[in-house]
Amino acid sequence: MAQYSREDLFGKLDLLSIEKSGGTVNTIYNGRVICATNVSDRYEIFDIVKYFKDRIIEIEACFNISQYYLSIRGGKQYLELISDDVVIGGERYLKTFHMLNSTDRTRKLSFNTGLYNIDHKYYIISGINNVSLVKSHIKGVTQAAEEASKGIGTETFDEQIAALNSLVGHRVLLSKVREVILGTEEKVPGIAHKKFDSFTKHLLSNSISGYAKEKYTQHRVLRRKSEYIGATIPKEDDFYIDAFDVVMSYLMAFKGQDSHAIKIETDRIMNITLWATRNNALELLGI
Repeated sequence: MAQYSREDLFGKLDLLSIEKSGGTVNTIYNGRVICATNVSDRYEIFDIVKYFKDRIIEIEACFNISQYYLSIRGGKQYLELISDDVVIGGERYLKTFHMLNSTDRTRKLSFNTGLYNIDHKYYIISGINNVSLVKSHIKGVTQAAEEASKGIGTETFDEQIAALNSLVGHRVLLSKVREVILGTEEKVPGIAHKKFDSFTKHLLSNSISGYAKEKYTQHRVLRRKSEYIGATIPKEDDFYIDAFDVVMSYLMAFKGQDSHAIKIETDRIMNITLWATRNNALELLGI
């Protein structure tokens, strides 16, 4: 991460250019071709430098950008902006903006907003706001990118923050969390079990809620590999987990992945957590 300076960041972006020659797209940085990719007639050249600059100016108008991270490697371009902090459930988060593009056909153009937990170093990138974008580099990508950016404003993070605040003081059954993790369709056999094992590992070592971590370690089921537990967690082994711990422990497994992948996993765990907390609240009311 570097301290934010528009002049500094724009200077680095000005070294980047994308050119199409016949059926080849060339990515040029500081006068040197760093990637050459063959493309079809449907491929639309996208001015990523202009896009980055336009989004920076729009974000500056509503948020205080403090840091940035820019990566230009081969045919991939990634920009992350860090801005204001917010406290949710006693935890400090930074508001973040993520822009990803590729000129080598390996990544779709994407724009996402999220929250970065300062102490535990994980991202929450939800698709519940209206400014998310994922678009292939085919004709129409420029127009789609401009349309998506119109939602950037001071209220951009309100829905994400409200969703997280709604988890404060609630609990989720372990069996419900596992049900959702294992119920997702995966291309790689066994990957869902590995996700659940990663979740329980982080749950045992990184609890952040007022619910004492030592109480989690009393449950032997957390130390068993998911594939050996069976189709469902036995009723006698089931127990409630703090809703904040569910989200944190699940997302810590996805450090280092791109924002679109984290968004998919955030929406997955937030959907089950929010659903479970609503059901728990109704049960307490006798409904």
